[in-house]
Amino acid sequence: MIGVLVVAALTWPGPRVAVDQLTGTVRTEEGRPGASAAGLAALEHVFRLAESLGGRALAVTIGPPQADEMLREALAAGALHVLRVEADPADDEAAARALLSAVAEHHGPPDVVVFGDDSGAVPGYLAALTDAAQALGLLELTADGGVLGGLRRLDKGRRERLEIPLPAVCSVEPVLRPRRAGLPAMLAARNTKIPVVRPDVPQHRFPSGPVKATAPRAYRPRARIVPIPAADRAIDRIVALTNGLGANALATGGSATVVTPPDAAAAADLVIEYLTEHGYLGDTT
Repeated sequence: MIGVLVVAALTWPGPRVAVDQLTGTVRTEEGRPGASAAGLAALEHVFRLAESLGGRALAVTIGPPQADEMLREALAAGALHVLRVEADPADDEAAARALLSAVAEHHGPPDVVVFGDDSGAVPGYLAALTDAAQALGLLELTADGGVLGGLRRLDKGRRERLEIPLPAVCSVEPVLRPRRAGLPAMLAARNTKIPVVRPDVPQHRFPSGPVKATAPRAYRPRARIVPIPAADRAIDRIVALTNGLGANALATGGSATVVTPPDAAAAADLVIEYLTEHGYLGDTT
């Protein structure tokens, strides 16, 4: 897969809110410069994917001139190209459009874009713009031929394995330690001029409308999964499945009724009557 473009989209930390513990004064101050732990993990994943796919590794960020040093570190660590985009980082949709426009203009359409999991809604917008497969919050990201493999957390300690076709937009958790650049590479990248792009992003927006509210309804729990009854006769299996309405109910002082309607229409009438009586249906008259 010669020519595959694998992009690491690094997030430049914006200003953060700080509160004076003594006076309660609220102020804004610049965040710690440099890529976050999730961004560094994304960069390392990009290096490994580029090696596996035989492609090019590009590091890109949306940020001010101070972000050039972060890109130089990515260049020293192994990125083939770097690019800084000047756009509004507060607007996720505009940021995704600017990122795509800048990368496509200078390096061609990306095949894989990897974000850290602190990148907000930008990966989702970018996947929508490129019609790419989307896999977010990954613990692992590997390549096998022209297909990516991912591992993602699920509830209760479970894991989910994904097969992700190209093109793809992914985000990763900060579980992978980045490689360290050697001294010669750091010295070589120290004075590198970082290319800067100011893309002319169109003002088209994804359509958004009011949230549609439906009529409230009573809570309906999920159906319970019960074991298959062992009875031979159908009537016995029905009694076993209905449990509280069957033989057990009779044994505990409850009630159960077995009906033998003459035809299907009469059976349907009995079912409707029962459901209406117990509040499952409204007045059907």
